[in-house]
Amino acid sequence: MKIVEVSRIADIPSEIIWNEMKHFDRVLKWVPGGSESTISVKGKGVGAIRDINLITQGYVQHELIEYSDKDLSFSYKLTDGKPVGMKDYVVIAKIIPINDSSSEIRWSGKVESDKRLNEDDVAEALSVALNNMITGLIALLKKQEPVFVHQPLEDWQKINK
Repeated sequence: MKIVEVSRIADIPSEIIWNEMKHFDRVLKWVPGGSESTISVKGKGVGAIRDINLITQGYVQHELIEYSDKDLSFSYKLTDGKPVGMKDYVVIAKIIPINDSSSEIRWSGKVESDKRLNEDDVAEALSVALNNMITGLIALLKKQEPVFVHQPLEDWQKINK
């Protein structure tokens, strides 16, 4: 299992970032191909399940396992699908206020790859995915067009069903 952590400082207040990011059903607003993908969420709060059909990667299911408005953080785990060759992963998202107008957006995760892949390659793919999520989130909040980085192993799941 590999650990991945990415973060970026944004000149956006933490409350504004959290008000968008905390919604388990809004991830498609800030990922590559989100406008051409679908999402449905069953349940609310910890234990909620989201089913995502990504145009870029195929089907993925996540379960919300932790949530804290106080700590501006949440965590979810993969419960179905193998996006970018991941067999298992747990991701933590956190907003860290720096001052009244700036925040750090931090995503970290533990990933285990499908046995057919090199775990370092899959960890790099997760790192790119998390960075793209930060890019998309910041662009959405600043009303800008995101510039995403190409996702390694993006179509792996579609090819290796």
